[in-house]
Amino acid sequence: MNPFTASIALAIVQLCSGLIMAGVFMSTPTERCTRYWALSGALAAAGICMIVVVYGGTAGVLRGAGLLLGNTCLFGASVAGWSGLRSFYQRSVRWWPWAFVAVYGLLFGILLALGADFTQRSYFAVGAMQLVFFLLLFEFWHGLSGAQARRYARWTFGRWIGLAAILLLSACYIARLVISTAHPEVFEPPLMSGLGVALIYLVPLGGSLLLSASLLMVYFERLVADKQRLATEDELTRTLNRRELVRCGERVLREAVGKGGSLTLAFIDVDHFKQINDRFGHQVGDRVLSGIAAVLRENCREGDLLGRYGGEEFCAVFPGLSQAEAGGIGERLVDAVRLRAFDHGQPVTISVGLVVLQPGQMQSWDALVNQADIALYRAKSEGRNAFRMAQAA
Repeated sequence: MNPFTASIALAIVQLCSGLIMAGVFMSTPTERCTRYWALSGALAAAGICMIVVVYGGTAGVLRGAGLLLGNTCLFGASVAGWSGLRSFYQRSVRWWPWAFVAVYGLLFGILLALGADFTQRSYFAVGAMQLVFFLLLFEFWHGLSGAQARRYARWTFGRWIGLAAILLLSACYIARLVISTAHPEVFEPPLMSGLGVALIYLVPLGGSLLLSASLLMVYFERLVADKQRLATEDELTRTLNRRELVRCGERVLREAVGKGGSLTLAFIDVDHFKQINDRFGHQVGDRVLSGIAAVLRENCREGDLLGRYGGEEFCAVFPGLSQAEAGGIGERLVDAVRLRAFDHGQPVTISVGLVVLQPGQMQSWDALVNQADIALYRAKSEGRNAFRMAQAA
């Protein structure tokens, strides 16, 4: 492939990539990350087109202006891509990255005015791009932080592709710099070698496509994860919603029955919750439910199930607990909530009904829930702030 054909192919691919990014932004105009990525695609397409025109035969001032604007647009595209990724991972994006773009354009213009050749310009361009590649690598590697990070898978296919694309582009720029230092004729048009065409056009084309694809993938992976969470999670308490709890509970029950294991189901109700809402308001009531959910989560093991069954009722499933261990978990849950300090200044208690499926027993999910509900009614009728056991039939 000759340089002109390769440059046209690169320009077409960048234009298509820019259109895709623009389409994503138009579909989600309120997302800051897609705004930056659309800008990145537009700048990359503009930069490549300018450079293609330059190498197509312009000379003198027009050639210099094309190189200056084209390279500055490409650098700005990388900075915009990094800004979008930083925004996607919910970190602030300030004005100073765009100052870098302005300084880059100024210094590149000075190099052109001084008559710097391809190799000399490459030292500057590669050094600047390596800085942006490092920033992109950091964002991909660091990802989300804090509580948000626990809500999503850390390593997804999109992130791996993004890391690979950045490493590929970084290696390509470094290789181009090293080779141009020893053999500048490799990159000199119109007799550019096959290696020069690959490093100037083909590898950046593949790397740019991979990077654009990775940005789209991490974005849509987040959308799918959010959709899945909305379908399975109670928004207020961050526990399983009733439908997902029943689905997972029935699966765990089938596994326990099939393996001849034990299982404990706990039905939990917040004592006098209506009084909390009536006296302090529904916002306080919501905070109480969220706080209780957090306490219950802290006392569940990995592999246990916890969900909001409705209103102020929760349900938890503890695979593998014996009768004695079930009593211990009931006491621990009641004590943990009673000792928890809530921001409205009043103590909150719960009542718990427990039912244990013994090894070898056969029970349906509805039958277990019904028996746990009867045990819960006993706990509430006998004074609340307690747990009661019901033996599975």
